[in-house]
Amino acid sequence: MGLTRLDVVHFRNLERVSLALAPGVNLLHGDNGSGKTSLLEAVHFLGSARSFKTASPDSLIMRGEVQCLVRGDVASDSGASRIGIQRDRGAEREIRINGEPCYKTSELARLLPTQVLGPESLDLLLGPPALRRRFLNWGLFHVKRDFNQLWDEANRCLRQRNQLLRQDQSVEQLHSWSVQLAALSEKLDELRSGYIDNLEGPFQAVVEEISGMQAIRLEYYRGWERDGNLIEIYEKEVNSDQKRGFTQKGFQRADVRITVDGQAAVKVCSRGELKALVWSLILAQGNLSRSREDKKTLFLVDDLASEFDRNHRWRLGNYLVNLGHQVLITGVDRDALTDCCEDRFETMFHVKHGEVEVEQ
Repeated sequence: MGLTRLDVVHFRNLERVSLALAPGVNLLHGDNGSGKTSLLEAVHFLGSARSFKTASPDSLIMRGEVQCLVRGDVASDSGASRIGIQRDRGAEREIRINGEPCYKTSELARLLPTQVLGPESLDLLLGPPALRRRFLNWGLFHVKRDFNQLWDEANRCLRQRNQLLRQDQSVEQLHSWSVQLAALSEKLDELRSGYIDNLEGPFQAVVEEISGMQAIRLEYYRGWERDGNLIEIYEKEVNSDQKRGFTQKGFQRADVRITVDGQAAVKVCSRGELKALVWSLILAQGNLSRSREDKKTLFLVDDLASEFDRNHRWRLGNYLVNLGHQVLITGVDRDALTDCCEDRFETMFHVKHGEVEVEQ
């Protein structure tokens, strides 16, 4: 699976760009502000209908224009697909797959699974638990076919219980939804716990290869006491939930933590070590999704040279080259990019003032 062609119109500072992408390592170099990150953002937008840089869709549209458009051709073992996403300023987006309207962004993720490695990646460790739950969900979505349906049911049930908590409803109604929510939370917990068990080994292997760090563990917190019965917790804490107007425990409170020698990584590791840990975690997740369902993740690596020293850049570059996935790597310095990959790349692009040309 891979993105073979990318067409971008009026996206950020990219007026009209068309690229033929190689299935392996693609390098993009250029000055700061030239449009390198915007190209990665456009690819991510194609695979998710959202940006990894901003929550404001209108900011993706080039200044002075009323809409942006991103199209791409995706090749897989089952055939080829064409994806197109158009965003109008102040209006809804339009998604089409092979010319037909698409109303579920999950279909984009199935066709073009993407992972971003860059300055924002550190938020996965330092940011709120919601980011780590999203990380868990991405992984399960790509290895468990029924995850999406279970996730939707659990969230619908959670919304219903929260609504009843804020209203003067019968005890029977609240109990009925509490029982359903507890059962769905247990199912999600089972999936998440098993996923972390499967991810930990590959994660440790990537960490050691990239940084040499050892005694690394992934710790999963399910959202309520390990030995607690969730329905009993709901019944015991119903008054507290009603005062706050929401359900305080359950799948929606889950979290994942990294420890080093039994201590929280965020407390004992340097910023450079934390970067190595979070990049390793994302790389391991992307590779695990391939081993489970023969899917290749498209890795978008933003400004590799500025994120790590030369030794770690070389280790990361070699890992990415040998990974067997499609990779897009950006950087300011052309020589630094080629050095980290030991010249084992397939295509080199030069990005300048929002325009892109292929270099031999």
